[in-house]
Parts: sequence; C-alpha cells; structure tokens
Amino acid sequence: MSPAGLFGIDNAARGLPAVEERTACPIFDSLERTTQLVIGERKLRAFFPAIRELRLRCGQQDDLTTDPQYFIAANTQKNRRVAAVLIRRNLELEACVFFFEHCKFGMGLGIMRGGGTIGDGLAAGPEAFQVEFARLATQVLLQHWRIHGVSLSMMDSLDHCVEVMGPEDKYRMFSGRDIQRKLPLPNTYRGLLSAMGPRTRRSLAGKRRQLEQNAHVAFLSSLEPAKALEGMLQLQSKSLPNRSTEFFRGRYRLLCERPESFSMGMRLPDGTWLSLLSGWRWERVTYVDLQMNDMHFRRESISAVMRAFMLEHEINRKQELIHFVGGTSLLLRRYCRLEPSTTAFLWRPCLRATLCRMVVPRMKPESIYERVKAEREF
Repeated sequence: MSPAGLFGIDNAARGLPAVEERTACPIFDSLERTTQLVIGERKLRAFFPAIRELRLRCGQQDDLTTDPQYFIAANTQKNRRVAAVLIRRNLELEACVFFFEHCKFGMGLGIMRGGGTIGDGLAAGPEAFQVEFARLATQVLLQHWRIHGVSLSMMDSLDHCVEVMGPEDKYRMFSGRDIQRKLPLPNTYRGLLSAMGPRTRRSLAGKRRQLEQNAHVAFLSSLEPAKALEGMLQLQSKSLPNRSTEFFRGRYRLLCERPESFSMGMRLPDGTWLSLLSGWRWERVTYVDLQMNDMHFRRESISAVMRAFMLEHEINRKQELIHFVGGTSLLLRRYCRLEPSTTAFLWRPCLRATLCRMVVPRMKPESIYERVKAEREF
C-alpha cells in the first residue's frame, strides 16, 4: 500500500530534498495551496518573520507554544531535530505545523512528532482548521523518502479527527481522551482551597505549612533570568525528565527576550533550590509550562507546595485562569475544565518502518509506538 492509499491522492514523488515545495490538494475550499517542508533549526529560522506575522493575524499572541523561537527552545535536546510544514494559499502563509524528529546517536529515525503530549503548540494558523492543517502536513511528511511514521496530538475530538484524516486502518491509528489543563481561579486563595477536597487541601496547605515551619523554606515570586538559570542548572540532575544544559540555556534566552515570561522558585535558607516554576502571563491568564522539583523531597510533596505558593501568588495578582501547558498532575486535574484531545499515529508501509517498529521499543521503552499502543488499550 502506497501513501496514496493513506490520503487518496497521487503520492508518487520520491527522493525529495530536506526543503521541498509542491502543489497540494485543497482541503477547505477550491483555492490552490502549496506546502513546504523545512527540516533543521537553521532553515526554520529563515521563516521566523512570516510565522510571527501569521500568529498576529490569527490572534495567537497569547500562546507562546506557537512561536517558532519557543518551539526550538522547548525541543533543544540531543535526541530531537526540529522541522515544520509551511502551508500557503495564494502565496500567503496560512499555517505552520511544527514537528520534531526522533534521533539516535545524531541520526534521524524517520519518526516525526507534533503537538506535544496533548496538542499544545501544534500549529500557528486559524485554530478552527488545525486538524485539516495537520492532515495536510502529515501527507507532506509521509511523501518524504526518509520519513515513515508521524505521531501527533490535536486539541479536538476523536470523531472530528477521524472524519478529517480518514478512518482507522492498519496504517492509521487514533486515540481520543479528555484532558484537563485550565484551572479557573476564584477571587481569594481561601476560596480556592474551600472548593477542593480534603486530600488536595492537605497536599497544598498542610504540606506547605509543614515546610514553612520545619524547614523555613523561602518562596521567591519573581526571579531574574540569570537567577532562574542558576536554579534550573542546580536542579538539572535532581529532577525529571532528564534535559540537556542546552535546553536550559534556551529557556534562559526566552526569559530574557520575552517580557511576558516569568520564573518563581522555592529554596532552603542555605540557598539550596527545591523547586522552580516558569511560564508566561497574557492579560488575566497565567501559562505554566515548566516545573522542576528536587526528587529527594518527594515525601514532602515539593511539587504540590510549589503550586500552592504559585496559586496564591497568581490569585493575589488578580489572574483569572491557570493554563497548564501539556496538562497538569492528578492533584489539580479534577478541578480543571475538560477538553478533548486526540492522538493520531500514521505511517507508510516499508521495510524501514517495519524494522523500526520492532527495534525502537527495545531501544527506548517509552517509544512513540508503545505510547500509542498503550493509549489504544486504555
């Protein structure tokens, strides 16, 4: 079965270069669209101005996950290579769909991933058509001779994703679920606690009180970028997941360049960092996209204590909503709004895809293939 069987279009092109351009079949109207695959940070940077102008046009200024600089910083890791599919209509950039390629020993595995864990930051462009853009981008990726598998998450319902991308078959799988990432804030911190269950209150208020009284922890509500980098590097070896130093230096540059960004931390009187939390604010919404906790203090519920400090601080700032980028922990999840999310995994039949599906799970237990399989079984 060829890629044409996946999408119902002629897909005979082979041996395409890392940057390609061609005419694509229209998916929303009869106007002609062109697509361009860009692989690598250096090539992607050339399109920064056009992508940022697109974000402004679509009112996505609040969502930094669709900013290309943020996307690169978030994926600055040895086992990833950034890429994007640019979609144009009448020569005007209509959408940019972001992906990264899984790598091993510096070599691309031909497996692309988009949309993070739940669909955040999948594409810059009109949000109403993000699934359609994802479909077209996936089509472009699977036309590339070196790419044989694409996994992506979309903030949309399973039914709509299947309707747009085609029914599930042996080369295409879907998994839908409800996720919680947006926590409405009341006018007071006391009001927030009173609306929560006893276990949550105990984790937030009780553990916080113990640490303040017994360990005299200090909460720093605003950190300069240099101080935030100090905390991140100190916690680097003590927190999960493991990230490279380059990742944190990329985060440091974001904090310096984006005035809406913030960092806050918690440490012991001797200066030892226990937790660091970072994100950005846009009007009355606080986005939280990074939290690092010292694993040696799990019994003290460091993560929950840090969030207690953060929630009280943001309520005092008159913020109305906390948006946890990528979702939040079970502790707060039940109090967040429900939203649909769908994970899709598509690949084209070839020997490399077959071998990779057999070998990658053995090399990396949390591989993309095992994750999709687990989600389907759940």
